[in-house]
Amino acid sequence: SSGINAEYGHLNLCIETLQNSKRMSPTLDRDVKVLQPSASSQRYELSTDFYRVTKEDLMAEQRRRAEEAERGDMLRTKAMRDKDAGVGMRIYHYSIIRIRFPDGIILQGTFSAHATVESIFKFVESSLRHPVAFTLITPGCPPLKRDSTLLKAAGLVPSGLLNLSTSERTEFTLLSDELVCKLSDL
Repeated sequence: SSGINAEYGHLNLCIETLQNSKRMSPTLDRDVKVLQPSASSQRYELSTDFYRVTKEDLMAEQRRRAEEAERGDMLRTKAMRDKDAGVGMRIYHYSIIRIRFPDGIILQGTFSAHATVESIFKFVESSLRHPVAFTLITPGCPPLKRDSTLLKAAGLVPSGLLNLSTSERTEFTLLSDELVCKLSDL
């Protein structure tokens, strides 16, 4: 009986502690990695068959385009169009972002899918040896604007590769010494 009363008292103390404590919100660990591309990872050898389009490939592409044109001709509500746009799309909670520096070194960090482009700029700034003006460029797209655009809207979910461009030329890496010590092969 006294053992049960002691457990009951301890349980009440735990409940009271939980009710009176501040809410803790988890923070995402960036899991920062600094990668140096190895010589073998930079060599791509593709056979000529890779570029050859087969009859089946052409037929599948024709069917896809015909279905797309048919859907475009139908009168549809916004909800129907949004549903079709989301078909096959997975919901991602995190995004792996890699930033390639002019010297070839890659800085990698994990971001929430709801993070903003601004958070990538802050991440890069916190990783630099000293402040320097830079732009982040997605291959084949204009430079990213430093704003509150979500990573998903910027096309950076579930992953993204950005090139860092700067007018400053140096024989040393722009990354801080602390991060250079973490350098590993890709």
